[in-house]
Amino acid sequence: MLLALDTAGPFCAVALATLDEGKINCLARREVEIGRGHAERLFPLIEECLADASVAYSDLTAVATTVGPGSFTGIRIGVAAARGLALALQIPAFGVDVLEALCEGVRHSEAAHCAAGLVAAVLDAGRGNVFLRMEEISSREEIIVSQREVQEEAAAFLAPYAFEGLVLCGAAADAIAGVLAADGLPAIIADARPSADIAMVARLALCGHAVSPPVPLYLRPPDAKPQTAKSLRRHSETP
Repeated sequence: MLLALDTAGPFCAVALATLDEGKINCLARREVEIGRGHAERLFPLIEECLADASVAYSDLTAVATTVGPGSFTGIRIGVAAARGLALALQIPAFGVDVLEALCEGVRHSEAAHCAAGLVAAVLDAGRGNVFLRMEEISSREEIIVSQREVQEEAAAFLAPYAFEGLVLCGAAADAIAGVLAADGLPAIIADARPSADIAMVARLALCGHAVSPPVPLYLRPPDAKPQTAKSLRRHSETP
């Protein structure tokens, strides 16, 4: 009985799932688009999910959470919640890459059956940058590991694969497809979600495609920076 959490993006999502003879069963799920405020909404959603499935905390055997890329605050909330629950319940905690979960969603969609060979997940990273990951659909081989790139450079990385059945997913898929189209390169847009499907987060964890313990995956530097000695000195001299 796995509890899956996602607080890395604009959604706060929770799901309960089991693995039965290789099949993933999603017993309950709750998802709200909130932008901010994950800390206040996460545990009420967990409680609702547990009630929906008539499950108690003591029935859980594992917990998984998205670890990024995404919101610094959201990532920390999910990781802290997962590790805290794991410690309290004496169960393992796992971390799932958001971009990998997006790729997994395409793998289990109709787009994967349209002669597609590669899937690239792209999310907006702000300031003209994107988070990027590319995998081979059938073998799961990493072609481009999760990284942060300038949007035009990300499109340049993907361009050589455009005629190999490239499928794009994630909130920046339209923008990348537009850059490729300007050069006469094709790409299929499967999904433009800003967050991974929580069921795919659970699937990756249950099928062994997750890391333990969960550790934040930060692919960009924080906006807040420590003050330099010079600025600290100037501040201390202010009457």
